[in-house]
Amino acid sequence: MDIANKLKLYLEKKHIFNQLKSLNIKNTGSIQIQNIFIDFAEELGFESEKKGLFKDYKTRALRPDYFKKLNNGGILMEVERGKTITNNMDLLDLWKCHICEEANHLFLIVPLAVSHTSNIYNYVCNRIDSFFKEKNYINVDSVIIFGY
Repeated sequence: MDIANKLKLYLEKKHIFNQLKSLNIKNTGSIQIQNIFIDFAEELGFESEKKGLFKDYKTRALRPDYFKKLNNGGILMEVERGKTITNNMDLLDLWKCHICEEANHLFLIVPLAVSHTSNIYNYVCNRIDSFFKEKNYINVDSVIIFGY
């Protein structure tokens, strides 16, 4: 996916990577992480907190961090920080993509580790991978996990 490659290359730029790394500390919120690359995400066509994607559900306040419409479906982009696995935010993000009729891809941006949990990135990759095993197939075409 060309959009994923562009985002990956941007996140790997030395000054962007260093900013992300410097904010990967206790009491940093995901919004601070998002602020580092939101302008670039918007250049790629992502909209912040797109409303109306979950209008058919009782959880009407539910919305993604970012959404990009594609010719065939769309991409939800979710940015996580300290609660990634302790509050199962990665699974909530996958569920949102699963129930969203307009999205079939998920970009999940998670820390490599945080002070209270090491290897978050690997843990998320393993959990999400289970949904792409034949007996567990989900209606999400792809999940791309970016670590910072």
